[in-house]
Amino acid sequence: MNLAAAARGLVALTLLLAGLLSLQPVSIVAQTGQHTGTTDPPSESPTSLAASIQSAGVTLTWAAPTLEADTVSGYRVSRKRILEYQTSWTTVVDDTDQTVTSYVDATANVNGAKYEYRVSALRGTGDDPTESGYSNVVTVNIPNPPRPLNLTASLQDTGVQLTWSAGHLSWQAVTLSLTGYEIRRIETAHPDNRNPEWEVLVANTNSTDTSYLDASGYTTIQYSYAIRAVHGYLHSYWEGIAGPVSGHLTQAESTEE
Repeated sequence: MNLAAAARGLVALTLLLAGLLSLQPVSIVAQTGQHTGTTDPPSESPTSLAASIQSAGVTLTWAAPTLEADTVSGYRVSRKRILEYQTSWTTVVDDTDQTVTSYVDATANVNGAKYEYRVSALRGTGDDPTESGYSNVVTVNIPNPPRPLNLTASLQDTGVQLTWSAGHLSWQAVTLSLTGYEIRRIETAHPDNRNPEWEVLVANTNSTDTSYLDASGYTTIQYSYAIRAVHGYLHSYWEGIAGPVSGHLTQAESTEE
């Protein structure tokens, strides 16, 4: 081999090595980018499901699917009460028929109970939309509001005066505020009502006052009363029955009014 040919071979080898070295950093950067990306893969199901106890009920919020998000027509919300013998999910709402990513369940109102929730996305219209997979599962503990205490009923000139003591109000600091009291009344059986039933005297006093005047009872009838606290959508257990006590109205007074 002459010197000219050797020189040409050396130049070619140098150029080849230079080309390989120039490509190596590009290849490393590309591979690094594939493994260090922070973007989550697209999801066909709702994600980030969360739950909290609010005045209106168990408030659920979630993130919409990121895969074909524009095809979502609504959501299905399922619930399971955590008991040793309950293993199946029940549907709270079959189809919200909207793309809003929140729902309030006011039916989870068993004091002290624990519930699990999950959400799935629905795609398509009609009676048989396509259902996605499920979101993550969240658990909520339903509070047990304190009931009022020491209910009494006494006849006054203006009606039956009910008084009671509030429950442990320190409980409100970590749960739902007291919004009022529900009061019910039942007649003692008499010839005109041999099978009396409890009636709602007032569904919610909308007051934290611990007294109430029932001015609608008759002197010929005796009544007993029960009361429970209202904390948003939740109710406490009933306080013991007070009475029986007669009302203050006569039939003549009722006719005049």
